[in-house]
Amino acid sequence: MKQTRREFLSTTSLATAGVFLTNPLTSSAFHAITNSEDKWYLNMRRCAQHNFNEHDPANLNIEQWVDYWVSLKLDAIILTAGGFIAMYPTKLENHYKSQFLGNRDLFGDYLKALKKKGIRVIARIETNFIHMDIYKNKPEWFEMNKDGTPWRHSETPWIGRSCFFSNYRNEQITKVINEILSLYDVDGFFTNSWPEVEHAPRLCNSTYCKAYKNLTEKELADVAIEHTLTTIKLINETVKKKGSNIVYNVNIAGGIGAIQDLQKVGNLTNWMTTDHQGRGGGTPIWDCAQQGKVAYAVMKGRPVTNVVGTKTGPWRHSSKSEAETILWLAQTTSSGMIPWWVWLGSDLPDNRWQAIGRKYYQWLAKNDIHFTNKKSMSKIGVVFSNNVNALYNAPGRVPGGYWGDPVDTNSKGNTTDYLQGIYYALLEGRFVFDLVHDNDLTSEGLKNYKALILPNIALLSDQQAESLKGFVNNGGSLLATFETGLYNEKGELRNDFALSEIFDIHLKSGYTKPKGQVFYATVETEHEIIKEFKGLEHLPGGEFYIPIEASGKHIMNIKPPYPNGIPEMVYPYSRKELDSQEQDSNNPAIVVREKGDSRLVYFPTDIDKNVWARGSVDLSKIIQNSVRWMTEDKLNISVEGDGYVEVFAWETEAGFAIHILNYNNPNMTRASIRRFYPIGQQKIRVEIPSSITIKKAELLRSEKGLEITQTGSIVEFLIPSIEDFEIAALYK
Repeated sequence: MKQTRREFLSTTSLATAGVFLTNPLTSSAFHAITNSEDKWYLNMRRCAQHNFNEHDPANLNIEQWVDYWVSLKLDAIILTAGGFIAMYPTKLENHYKSQFLGNRDLFGDYLKALKKKGIRVIARIETNFIHMDIYKNKPEWFEMNKDGTPWRHSETPWIGRSCFFSNYRNEQITKVINEILSLYDVDGFFTNSWPEVEHAPRLCNSTYCKAYKNLTEKELADVAIEHTLTTIKLINETVKKKGSNIVYNVNIAGGIGAIQDLQKVGNLTNWMTTDHQGRGGGTPIWDCAQQGKVAYAVMKGRPVTNVVGTKTGPWRHSSKSEAETILWLAQTTSSGMIPWWVWLGSDLPDNRWQAIGRKYYQWLAKNDIHFTNKKSMSKIGVVFSNNVNALYNAPGRVPGGYWGDPVDTNSKGNTTDYLQGIYYALLEGRFVFDLVHDNDLTSEGLKNYKALILPNIALLSDQQAESLKGFVNNGGSLLATFETGLYNEKGELRNDFALSEIFDIHLKSGYTKPKGQVFYATVETEHEIIKEFKGLEHLPGGEFYIPIEASGKHIMNIKPPYPNGIPEMVYPYSRKELDSQEQDSNNPAIVVREKGDSRLVYFPTDIDKNVWARGSVDLSKIIQNSVRWMTEDKLNISVEGDGYVEVFAWETEAGFAIHILNYNNPNMTRASIRRFYPIGQQKIRVEIPSSITIKKAELLRSEKGLEITQTGSIVEFLIPSIEDFEIAALYK
């Protein structure tokens, strides 16, 4: 489909109706391009990507597209260059060139046009796929099937896949980068969908992979990360040959489920991209914000871009719903990431996405200073672990249910369910919290937190356990669940908890794995954590629990499990086939301690998993109440009001920014949001250093002034309503 330049621009006019105010911006929003070897990417705020398909050299109108990208006030854009298919006249052997390129240099001409407009250009290199035309010369680069044939893409069988452990990236991709550096004034490189941190490497039937067939899961994980890090270092060295201001942008995916050590990857790059384009199925809306928290924990304030997809589901050339897209963009920027707006191809059969992006990016450009974050204001840290994802065998299903079908007791559950349950509960409780990589369980990594939560962080080293003891000895409060600390960093079962001294708990002798059967927790005594359940005999407990010994009287105990499937069999009393008195009793469902200024909570159950996987409201309330009790309900930020929201709080270049994302939507836990459901008045209380006086405040999304009251270190204000998201900017 071809359009004239006038038609292209008119269909994406600034006058297009929408939800963002779009006052024109001056060119001062751009960062000037110079030849100095500066770290330009540290000032980047808006990014985009134009993916080329193989046919684009035949009809892509560069001038039209540059006009659109300029209207977004971009700092940088990623253009498809090569690797899989070259979009420039490559001279390299075994570098497949687009069959539609002809005499054209699409990448080079596009780059020059963008540079004239002050936009930096990053070369996108696809490393996962190889055209089968290359197979006859370089079969060793290809992933191989068991029958000795090369793997072929099911939809495009003339395309193969590169073997993870082959030398394709180290040999060929570095040559591609060198050639591009010799021909073009590029500002950086990006390897699409690589490294693969979200899953274990695919072991194929290649000569390379056969060498690793007999490795243990731990050994393979170690080899894979070292192979990945070696390649990243090599690409970095290649990229930097022409100048230190040229950057290698490392791509990650997987979020809380990644199995490779994201921090090790992050330590090797100046700029990371999270390929978190959108969601589908039963993915919760906060998935993007959660990825932002993962990235912040890994990069610690260094640039992180998030790829925001414009497509809907598998339909690459149809626009995502406007509401879903806006909230994804808002999550990206509120969580501290930089938006990376992406489109595939030169055709525009559906151009609705263009106006959405333009409005958001122009609004963002006006408010740059409020998105220049210095540090998070959160006092709660939630730990996540790539090592747990790689090595821990989380329990799977429990027996029971109406039909009582056989259950494989050795089946592996989802390791991320525990963190997701904690995340969900904290959102419901409107807590402001960070994610903390388990590599940062050190005195330095934990110094900013008042409370720390370990959602079944089953693998802990002795050193990590000592750091947590130090955190508690210094007055920090701690909440842990289930098998936290029952295994060492290699995944080997310990004789007792690594944190037994902290919680005054011990594993009962003979432990091999958790006990699995749906169970309840009895209410034994009054406590703030269960105050709203007064008068009840029991509450949901979970599906798995750890038999422990813990001194003292406990506020809840595990009720000996009894059948929960066939209605006639559901009762807690002894029967001729089962003596309930012979089952575990006096096993606490929660252990609560106070040591000096520290408040400690340990759940020997999978309480967090059942908040997410089973949707237990009661268990969510217990977690929320536990966090309030641990922090004595004296956190530095509170947001009161109706609706589901996620709150971010940042110290910024201008002062402080409180971001509130409105998740109050029937499509909160299933894609996609159709429209927004506004929430009413929100009452905010923020504690800042007493030496700072707030001079001015405004609501950025509404573009309105904001009345505040400041009493010493306490700043309070009201937000009348929130449609999609709001940001309260406080100027110091």
